[in-house]
Amino acid sequence: MFGTIAAESRRLIDETYPAFVQGFMPSLNRPDVDSLEGLTTAIMVDQERMGANSRSTVGTATDANALLRMLFSRVAQPHIGSPQAYSFNVASISGQGAVQMENSRGTTTKEVRSFSIQGGQCPRCEGMGAVSDIDLSQVVDESKSLREGAITVPGFTADGWMVRIYAEAGFFDGDTPVKDFTQRQRDDFLYKEPVKVKVNGINMTYEGLIPRIQKSMLAKDKESMQPHIRAFVERAVTFQTCPDCDGTRLNETARASVIEGKSIADLCRMQITDLATWFAGVDLPAAGPLVDGIRAVLTAFVDIGLGYLSLERPTGTLSGESRSAPR
Repeated sequence: MFGTIAAESRRLIDETYPAFVQGFMPSLNRPDVDSLEGLTTAIMVDQERMGANSRSTVGTATDANALLRMLFSRVAQPHIGSPQAYSFNVASISGQGAVQMENSRGTTTKEVRSFSIQGGQCPRCEGMGAVSDIDLSQVVDESKSLREGAITVPGFTADGWMVRIYAEAGFFDGDTPVKDFTQRQRDDFLYKEPVKVKVNGINMTYEGLIPRIQKSMLAKDKESMQPHIRAFVERAVTFQTCPDCDGTRLNETARASVIEGKSIADLCRMQITDLATWFAGVDLPAAGPLVDGIRAVLTAFVDIGLGYLSLERPTGTLSGESRSAPR
């Protein structure tokens, strides 16, 4: 009990630090309890951008989504697992391997152990809610070689380290025009999975140009990008709603688990004033304190004039005033 209280107090304090500082701190999840009251902490509110992660929404930036995930993990049908099974920030993974065990007599035995994590992330869009299509003509000038500046992505200068990794990794000749690459060389250049290589005697990680762009640029909120990066993304990338999850960011299993006919995606899409009204009419005795906590959070939104928002709304689309949402 005391450990749970201490962990929640620590989490509340950690949330007052800037996002940059939090990146170097251990991540603490909200404890799986109905209610914790009376814990106080210093709250720092400013009007700076909340973060550049495109997975950040009104719900994830407050306690609302955490409380909803806990509620669905307890009372939704069909039951699909713990709160992380409803989180679009957690992917489903599984694995298996041999574990060497040593008993008190000093002898060792091997056992096969397996594990699985049921996450709610849509596998196609990886929890982004949108898929992107990159125009290769805006990324590569195929008439040039890499050392001549074939890569036209901001930050990839012909004499820079990023281009040196591509040119000297050994998968193709950095002095050959891209249009003359074989199909294998072209695939390695554009789509190769991360692999360790040596460049000038230094261990480096080589990764295809397209996945590198997706990870370094497209995983960020577009509005938080530097102007020249944003101009490149707007020119070279087309975004569309993910057809598999319809923009909800959740996989089919998470969307199929419902409370009174509503999935967690349905609730997050509702305007907060309507969501508060819906929760005022539900009767869930098995999770009474948890429902009361959700009602309190939603009421706080409405009281400070943010009832027009929805929990699925990206934080990057909010004005400075809206970013002072209740925590």
